[in-house]
Amino acid sequence: MHHVPDHTESLTEAGRRFEDFLRGKSSDRVFYCRLANHTDPVPFCPCHVAGRGFASTILWQLRYVVAACALLLPWNSAKVFLLRMLGAKIGRNVCISPRVWIDPLFPGLLTIEDNVLVGVGARIAMHEFGIDHFRAGRVVIREGANIGGFSLIAPGVEIGKKASVAAAAVAAKDVPAGATVIGNPGRIVKRRVETPSGSDSTCAARG
Repeated sequence: MHHVPDHTESLTEAGRRFEDFLRGKSSDRVFYCRLANHTDPVPFCPCHVAGRGFASTILWQLRYVVAACALLLPWNSAKVFLLRMLGAKIGRNVCISPRVWIDPLFPGLLTIEDNVLVGVGARIAMHEFGIDHFRAGRVVIREGANIGGFSLIAPGVEIGKKASVAAAAVAAKDVPAGATVIGNPGRIVKRRVETPSGSDSTCAARG
């Protein structure tokens, strides 16, 4: 669920609402704002000074550089440490493979729980500009999930516990616990279920 403002909301008002969203003052998982022109300066992007002071903009851009450079490091522990320092919530035993791209503008909107593997070249986006809107969303990857190489997770998506995103798949919607999503657009092909003995088995998804 997310709040969609009417056309009368000013960019200044939307900017304040976005700051509250980034600080966790909103329970919404997705922030959305309509735009008259997607190329105009807006208070949501550090590329523009509009709606924020010069010093604040420079600080935000420096954070962008640190986040982008962190993902180029060959050491997993260093990547995890720097992303945590920038606000990402990352659990234990998380592996971020080489060439992974994590949205460097808003790393604080990312949560990765314990025992998650993010495959080579995977992309995790926390914001996007459409032709008439801006959207940002919290991405949550639950415990034991597997994110395949060169896949894409869209803003506001939750990947469930022990779910899998197949290689090159696009997860534009939530993936239930134990499910596997393949293709573009993504579709669920199977779910992992726990048997009474506690072991896992798989079954084809219906519908």
